[in-house]
Amino acid sequence: MAKNAESFLSLLSWPGSYCGAAKQGCCYPKTGKPTKDFKIGGIWPLSFTGEMPTNCESNTHFRLSVISNLTKSLENEWPSLSCPISGSSKLWEQEWTKYGTCSKPLFGGQYHYFHAALNLRNKVNILKMLSSAGIHPNGSFYSLRKIVDAIQSRVTYMPAIMCNEDKSGNKQLYQILLCGDTTGTKIVDCLGLPRSNCSEKIKFPSF
Repeated sequence: MAKNAESFLSLLSWPGSYCGAAKQGCCYPKTGKPTKDFKIGGIWPLSFTGEMPTNCESNTHFRLSVISNLTKSLENEWPSLSCPISGSSKLWEQEWTKYGTCSKPLFGGQYHYFHAALNLRNKVNILKMLSSAGIHPNGSFYSLRKIVDAIQSRVTYMPAIMCNEDKSGNKQLYQILLCGDTTGTKIVDCLGLPRSNCSEKIKFPSF
């Protein structure tokens, strides 16, 4: 199925929403609290039919040594916030096994998968886009439409906005989904974006 992929979903997650979610807390990695910015939440192959293939090659194992010159950037841009602390490399291994193995026909292997994730992350500065529109991570509530417009006006293409809930049941800005091309080098239009689960007004928590 990976050979039929037309694009890749690039997920950018707000750590303040992960840490403030009702269903889990968070633990900072051994490298310390991540910088206050959107982080990579995943990069998933997306087929022409909108399906996301997973676990394509069970015999293709993750090797940290292959991405040794990317680990510093990955620690900053793709940290694990799950508890108990298990190290971000465990998260990268899980993502490679589930999604990265389905990208091999296009990206060519493990190194290119993680390089593409970093490259697509660097194509957009979501926090700056939102701040320029007066949308700040301070616990205030903002219009979902305003958030979408702030991003779309800068990247041209429509993003998908996903929310989770804080401990009080408020919907909060959690993930921004955009599509990258099959080379992982630029943001493109996406036919298979999931439908937003957010309310009309959503919280943008601090971190």
